[in-house]
Amino acid sequence: MHVCTVHWQSDRWVDVQLSHLARNLSLPTRTYASLNGVDTAHRRKFSVAVDLPGRHAPKLNELGRIVSEHAERDDVLMFVDGDAFPIAPLDRWLDRTLERHPLAAVRRDENNGDRQPHPCFCVTTVGFWNDIDGDWQEGTTTWLDNAGREVSDVGGALL
Repeated sequence: MHVCTVHWQSDRWVDVQLSHLARNLSLPTRTYASLNGVDTAHRRKFSVAVDLPGRHAPKLNELGRIVSEHAERDDVLMFVDGDAFPIAPLDRWLDRTLERHPLAAVRRDENNGDRQPHPCFCVTTVGFWNDIDGDWQEGTTTWLDNAGREVSDVGGALL
């Protein structure tokens, strides 16, 4: 299991997230984080911790690339926002879900109809992520929100 997360300008959720990941994942887990503006003392808590330039999506893409350098194709790859964490054991759910779907992610329908995969929680395998050239950028994909406006957002290219 490889978990990618971005913490920006605050360490408020670092320990909460890591404790919930440890409690709810029984697979051996490596954590990869972009920790811009976060106290450097937290770096040692992650398998890989870096300061990455730019916006959220390119940081996630770079963390996914770093994972791909060290992981096997069948390894599980999870993207999770810095202020997000599992609240129940995930192992059986991950097995069942990834058997049926090569990628599963939160959709934020409550956010005016956003239908794109959202990186607050997304799971796939390293191999599938690379096969589809996984990308969290907005991309050129647009959709109509609940107000009928054409929009795009993080995860648009993945959609």
